[in-house]
Order: sequence, then structure tokens, then C-alpha cells
Amino acid sequence: MTNPNFADEEAPLDPAFEKVRRKMVRLLVISSSVIILGLMAVVVSIVYRVNKTPAPGAAPEETAPAARQAMTLPDGFVIQGSSISGNRILVYGTTADGSRRMLVHDIATGRTVTEIDIK
Repeated sequence: MTNPNFADEEAPLDPAFEKVRRKMVRLLVISSSVIILGLMAVVVSIVYRVNKTPAPGAAPEETAPAARQAMTLPDGFVIQGSSISGNRILVYGTTADGSRRMLVHDIATGRTVTEIDIK
């Protein structure tokens, strides 16, 4: 139902008031855009940090240049075979006293990861 006290059509606004209303709408659009851009920047920075940060508890590894490395073998060690998988090298051989041993060397860190005696 319609209210008989009010006309269905609105009266045109005063030109000065219309100018103020347009200015307020323009300021509303500008401030809303700034807020939306700021929130997008915060979200992007959070996603960047999450993807960049290493997992908790993961120790940063020292890396040696892979192009030139030296692996120290025990004195009298005779290499009988070797194998590579990913960034690790397995060297199989015998020591000076005749025992068999396997050495695992990590190329990324430049260190011997483990030595396995074979009995």
C-alpha cells in the first residue's frame, strides 16, 4: 500500500546539494578503491611470505658449488664401484685392511653423509 501523505515521485534536488552529493559519491568510490587495493596487497604479501619461508624446523643447508668438489676417502681406500642418484653419490670399495665400505656423498652440501661398513 502506498502512503497518501507522500508523493510517488521525488522532487529534483537543489543544484548546490546535487554537487555535494556527487562529490561525496566520488570520495566514496576513491576511498573504497584504496581500501580494496590495500587489502589485496596484504593478501599478496602473506601468500608470498608463506611460499618463501622454509618449513619450521628445517635447517638451512650450506651449499658447495657442484661444479668443483673434493671427496676425501679413507687412506688406502680402493674404489670398486660408484652410483649416483639425485644429488647423492654412492662409492663402494675396500679399505686398506680389506674391509668393505660404502660412502654416501651429498653433492648439494659437499659433505659425506654416511659411511657404511659391510661385514
